[in-house]
Amino acid sequence: MGSDLFESFLKDRRKVVAAAAVIIAVAAFARLYHIGWSFSNNGIDEGIMLERALLVSRGYELYTELPCDQAPLAFLMGAGFDGDVVALRSLSVTMSILAILACMYSARRIQGDFAMLVTGALLALDFAFLRESRLFSLDGLSSYFLAFSLLAFLGYARDRNRVALAAAGAMVGLSTAVKLFGGLALVGVILFMVLELRRNRDGMPRLAADISILAVSAAAPLAVLMLMLGPSDMIQGMVFDQGGREFDAFLKLSLVAFFGVNPAYVLPLLRARAVWDTRPEMRLLLVLALAMLAGMIVQPLSFFHHMVVLSPVLSILAGCVVGGALLSKKGINRIETPSNSSKSDMSIFRAFAAVTTVSLVIGAGFAVYGLGNQAEPPSNYFVSYVEAYTDANDYVVTGEPLIAALAGRMVPPELVNMAYRVGDEVTEEEVTDAILEYDVRTVIVCHRLNEMPGLVPFLEERGFRIIAWLSQEDTAGVLDLFQEGDLDYRLYALE
Repeated sequence: MGSDLFESFLKDRRKVVAAAAVIIAVAAFARLYHIGWSFSNNGIDEGIMLERALLVSRGYELYTELPCDQAPLAFLMGAGFDGDVVALRSLSVTMSILAILACMYSARRIQGDFAMLVTGALLALDFAFLRESRLFSLDGLSSYFLAFSLLAFLGYARDRNRVALAAAGAMVGLSTAVKLFGGLALVGVILFMVLELRRNRDGMPRLAADISILAVSAAAPLAVLMLMLGPSDMIQGMVFDQGGREFDAFLKLSLVAFFGVNPAYVLPLLRARAVWDTRPEMRLLLVLALAMLAGMIVQPLSFFHHMVVLSPVLSILAGCVVGGALLSKKGINRIETPSNSSKSDMSIFRAFAAVTTVSLVIGAGFAVYGLGNQAEPPSNYFVSYVEAYTDANDYVVTGEPLIAALAGRMVPPELVNMAYRVGDEVTEEEVTDAILEYDVRTVIVCHRLNEMPGLVPFLEERGFRIIAWLSQEDTAGVLDLFQEGDLDYRLYALE
């Protein structure tokens, strides 16, 4: 009886649309609720991105005047909004909702309405994806463009449509222009093309032409940006300046954490052999997922927030596999051949449904905890002080650039990246020199600045006095995994 009700539900277009609308509404609420108070900021990464965007909007040139070890597109986008924190977080939310819709539509084209709903629910509550969706995040923005590319890539995989291939390549190029992780998708698609060569018997000329179309379309966004910013400076910044990062095996536990909070994403990997010989769309998604997983394993640093680029492709795979397991007993699975035993098919579905339910419960639990236990972030506490003690064109030195970004104040360009894991770490001498060079009158000592023993005596000798402070026990509401840094803040100012 239950299966008949479910079949009736799927046949009622209004009910399916209503269910999809509920998923999108939940996703939007979880992302927009208290958007000015994020329950995580990836350590200080978001502040770095926002402050770079602000400095670009004030006329600084990336790479030459403003040191930058990332691809440029996000900062140029952010400059269009003058580095405004809420506006850029809202942009991220909007793009994440569009990415969810793109993934839902992709799943529907492969396996139908139920796969669409499962994909949407998983992605709406995927903690990594949700967390980055609430931030101006390079990883989040890169994953959104990858999600958009999947729509076109699946059209190419199914129909060998070269227009779709070119469109998908352009989206991958935009993803890579935000963060180089996007290039992993390019590797995955080329690998898929090579593996499909024997199956389709198109021959080497067709393969060479398709790879050329993909490569040219993906390179186009980067080529335009290189013309704008200078190829040597851009390549030096976003490629070679990252070469000093040491490999950290402990951070590979981020992969375990990612699949731990999204256990449903493991299902398509476990069923990879079963679905490989079915539809080309599923083979493409599997190769993409494995290529990106391999990239995460071999890269030097793999933080939890990096995993978000895996979310779109894995959510579609999981939705299709789980949706297919239910439809198997009806003999209408589009991607796997149903077994000869309806009892076996139902057992598989029940197991998959249980794992999916666990994923949704975990995701909802993190979302409820994060939103329900939000406290005003420490960065917000200092904004009014910074605004009171500085003018719009003054510079601020801070261990957490988000404070300066929220106040609309610039940080000396060489002090923007105060992250713990960078190749050339900022020294105490560089900080004190910048304070003198930029006539800095407000300094927020926190995070890495707390580790510079001579900084506070330097400030006190020059007449700075402490205006406000927060200690670790005064702060709450942050859900960061595999992050470093303390929560002791002291604001010094010249009056």
